[in-house]
Amino acid sequence: MKEEMYSPLVRLRLCVLLLAIFTLLPGCAGGLHWPPWKKRPPKAIAKIPQFMGTVTLVSDEPSFVLIDNGSLPPPAAGTVLTINNPGSVPVEMKVTRIQRPPFVVADIVKGIPKKGDQVFR
Repeated sequence: MKEEMYSPLVRLRLCVLLLAIFTLLPGCAGGLHWPPWKKRPPKAIAKIPQFMGTVTLVSDEPSFVLIDNGSLPPPAAGTVLTINNPGSVPVEMKVTRIQRPPFVVADIVKGIPKKGDQVFR
């Protein structure tokens, strides 16, 4: 009688049952979501400011700045850069061109930057 319990057919059924249970139950990483035809909402991704360089020169009539970004890859033209110093108005700039690497020229959109300010994307 015990030999019948462990026959190949019983083992196969047990393996299929266990496989189905482990496949359908979510694991530690979230597993499958139910119902499968509904899409999950996208996970929120926090934007971390990326250091782009330091203001080297501010034009006499503050309309553009020269940014030294050292060995970092230069931002593309049109990229919006910011300066957020505590206790002052945030500065917004837009990259116009790369002027002999490692220097980048950016037009001032809002605020008044100072020489030595750190620039972030």
